[in-house]
Amino acid sequence: MGTDETLLHEAQAIRKRLAGLEADAERTRVEYYQAIRRLHSFGISMRDIADALDLSHQRVHQIVTGGGHMPASTPRNLVQSLIRRTAKERTPGGKPEDPGRSLLDRFDPDAREALSYAQEEAATLNHSYIGTEHLLLGLLRAEHGLAARALTALGADLEHMRHSIEVRMGRGENAPAPPLPVTPRLKKVLQLARHEAKRLHSTHVRSEHLLLGLAGEGGGLAARMLAELGVGYDHVRRRVERAALACSFCGRSGLDSVHLIAGPNVDICERCVDQAGRLAAGETPGSAHASLSVADQDQAVTCSFCGKRQAEGTRMIAGPGARICTECLILCEEIQDEERATLNTDRP
Repeated sequence: MGTDETLLHEAQAIRKRLAGLEADAERTRVEYYQAIRRLHSFGISMRDIADALDLSHQRVHQIVTGGGHMPASTPRNLVQSLIRRTAKERTPGGKPEDPGRSLLDRFDPDAREALSYAQEEAATLNHSYIGTEHLLLGLLRAEHGLAARALTALGADLEHMRHSIEVRMGRGENAPAPPLPVTPRLKKVLQLARHEAKRLHSTHVRSEHLLLGLAGEGGGLAARMLAELGVGYDHVRRRVERAALACSFCGRSGLDSVHLIAGPNVDICERCVDQAGRLAAGETPGSAHASLSVADQDQAVTCSFCGKRQAEGTRMIAGPGARICTECLILCEEIQDEERATLNTDRP
């Protein structure tokens, strides 16, 4: 091998390593942005986040509201081609905008990552198109996005889903050349995702909006696979809308809670409702809920839900940052039973 060829192979190897490092850096950046958004969703101000992370307030605002650059691992022409096929936006004067610019800037990094993974999944199966099923896999692979967490909480498994799609759709004979065209159903999903973002007062389309679009479309393979998990659109919507909340008694994320009952600036999950009921009945708390206890009668405590003081002869169940009286506990149990009944009727 000549000197020229040796140097060429060396440069190619370095380029490959560099591409891998850039992809890792962009995935870490997405994870960082998601961590900042979670901090803000739990009530920490942008100013405090900026001070703690040595960022400008403007930069934190851009991250929280969905700004950011296109990850290097996401082919820009892929998202542009998807957008051009799904929307023709017009200005008030009736002239078309540049769809690759106007809509691309409205896709959050985790949504772009999911679209990139969707193309990879389609290419791996040698499929000549990108369908709703590929986007479902892409959402699961974009593990730092809210959609991946929601899907995992709902019982979805990436390998099982991928195998199920291969069994149903088979593998193509030849590897297609990118960028791949999208199916009409996926076009509809992307349009629905934009509507979901607006409904939830988000300036950007995020992974959870894509998931709501998949569930709301109803007829595609992804929607059918979600239905097989016993999950309909209303179920997904409730999970997504609770994602920024947490149980005030045990700290469990609203995303991981089947039921999360809200009071004035306080929430309680179904597990704590159950355990609080046991404590109120005089039973011993389980180890998983050791943080809950019966408040002493001599403590001047009030219920976080109704504001009433603990009365003589009654039990007040207390957690690290909240309390609930037996009267409100009974009401929470009734609400929980009603939600269970509604959830069962929502399941396909």
